Amino acid sequence: MLTLYVVFLLILGGYKGLVAPAGTEGDTLEALVVGYVLWFFLMTSYQDVYNTVRNESLTGTLEQLYMSTHGFGWVMGANVAAAFLANLVMVALLLTAALWTSGAVVNIDVGGLLPVLVGTLFGPVAIGFAAAGLALVFKRIDSYTQMVQFVLIALVAVPAEKAFWLRLLPGSFGASLVRDIMIRGQSLLEIGLAKLVLLFLIGIGHLALGYGVYKVCEKRAMVWGMLGHY
Repeated sequence: MLTLYVVFLLILGGYKGLVAPAGTEGDTLEALVVGYVLWFFLMTSYQDVYNTVRNESLTGTLEQLYMSTHGFGWVMGANVAAAFLANLVMVALLLTAALWTSGAVVNIDVGGLLPVLVGTLFGPVAIGFAAAGLALVFKRIDSYTQMVQFVLIALVAVPAEKAFWLRLLPGSFGASLVRDIMIRGQSLLEIGLAKLVLLFLIGIGHLALGYGVYKVCEKRAMVWGMLGHY
């Protein structure tokens, strides 16, 4: 957490150095803070899934998750839910520190943000499952999966409100709705039920695709003798 805060200070210092001569700060400071915190949320959500599967496979205990009476899917679902709650605390701390340091002011509507964040969660979780599946098959791909954090930066920055197809990218539509609430001051009622339902439909689609990639890779790993048969 301290490292992430130091990185934010460096980004903030560079940002102020660029905008100060021009005097064109506007609401871009708020966008910087919200974007950084959103990136942190997506990254930790992705890493929770990937690291859980990756570490369990490296220690040889992954098969034990499948032996649970509740099944692997439910075990991972509980893990994601618990990690989501823990991540919310860290997001709140990072946001508080970022706002205090930068002097930015954003709209913190907890009732509106919570369902949007839940819908946004599906995207990075799907990426985590897909990356974890590939790691089961190809093993030494950690250096490549580290690149996902840069992909997540792009997904947060995507202007999903500009084109419908941009909303289909993992996490991008949710990030856009979070900006609507925190920067533009919109309420959940102003955003509308239709957009919220669309967010969840897109997220569930991502989750199904990511988990599907994981199951395909899992079967391939079993065929190649990289996993035990359970």
